[in-house]
Amino acid sequence: MLVILSMFSYFLIFALLAALAWRDLKEYILPDPLNTALALSFMAFHIATHWRFVSPAQAATGALAGGGLLLVIRAFANKFYNADSLGLGDVKLMAAAGLGLGVPDIFMALSLGAFVALLHGVVMALGKRKCNHKVKLGQINVPAGLGLAAGIAIVAAHRFGLGPFLNARF
Repeated sequence: MLVILSMFSYFLIFALLAALAWRDLKEYILPDPLNTALALSFMAFHIATHWRFVSPAQAATGALAGGGLLLVIRAFANKFYNADSLGLGDVKLMAAAGLGLGVPDIFMALSLGAFVALLHGVVMALGKRKCNHKVKLGQINVPAGLGLAAGIAIVAAHRFGLGPFLNARF
């Protein structure tokens, strides 16, 4: 039964990350119910695998580190730009991911996510420039959730792989 729960929650994690990325790309929002479902899916995965990949302490510190770091970045960016520059949905996404990935993997996910978001911003800028629009790089509104979800998915796939399901002895 635990093998089925771990497999279900594992694939649900990636489905939720895809849904979060899609919603942020289309609507610039990361809904609380999806972030909550992601956190619960990570918890179910870890419980079903008997915390084989991430200890409860790593999960707790990962949630604090992921959400806390983005909250600090948000505070500084909002002060610098005098506007909401990073949504609380992004903060909650990284807290949920930190719960799933733990420390130090949440930092790798954040770094990869920032890189993917940077590439997305460059593509957006080039697309606007190609349409003969004046492009000010400081004014391009890139949905961070797309990059963050990609970074989380890459790290989760690398960290957890499919190995647990091939040997299925939790």
